[in-house]
Amino acid sequence: MVDKNRKHLESVVRKEVTKLFESNLDYTQVACPPETFKALRSKILRSGNDCIRAINARLSDYEIKYIARAEDVIQVCKK
Repeated sequence: MVDKNRKHLESVVRKEVTKLFESNLDYTQVACPPETFKALRSKILRSGNDCIRAINARLSDYEIKYIARAEDVIQVCKK
């Protein structure tokens, strides 16, 4: 069974790396002509996805314990 703490960390890492390569794509699109951007976009996406997969593979070497912060807690009240 996959540990829920590790799954949470994998989700956080995926979101942060995705934000990083999306912002790089935005900068690149402004700086490059369209034909260059298309090729570069493919490389940036591949690199970002490879990074996410590599980090997730390394996480299996660790025991992960998620400690929720106060702002992470969602209180559900009965009606």
